[in-house]
Amino acid sequence: MLRITLAAFMFCFLTALAAFAPVSHASSWAATARSIEPLKHSDVCMVQNRYGTMKMIPVEVDKKMYYGCCAGCVGKLKFNPAVRYAKDPVTGRDIDKSKAFIVGNADSTVIYFESRESAEKFFNQRKSL
Repeated sequence: MLRITLAAFMFCFLTALAAFAPVSHASSWAATARSIEPLKHSDVCMVQNRYGTMKMIPVEVDKKMYYGCCAGCVGKLKFNPAVRYAKDPVTGRDIDKSKAFIVGNADSTVIYFESRESAEKFFNQRKSL
């Protein structure tokens, strides 16, 4: 009886542990230039600058498509133009999030780049530090 109870406990414990294990859908800081893959724009909340498994809400503004995770983010995307832009960390230029090359981090945050080349340069610089 004790053996069955212990086995059941271990099964439940390991199942619960697996449910909370991090799942990475994107490149991490240790990514190499060859492994950098962009996230789909539709997987990113462009207000909170995070990606996730929930379905994002599409927001069309000036014939460009943005995405938000909730009604509050949708409103910000529609009525606050500054939210629709980010700075490329390599070039320092403002980029439109609807056209950005978006890379995810292991913590579900995202970085916006104006091109794949800019992202590769960023990660190669990080790798050499």
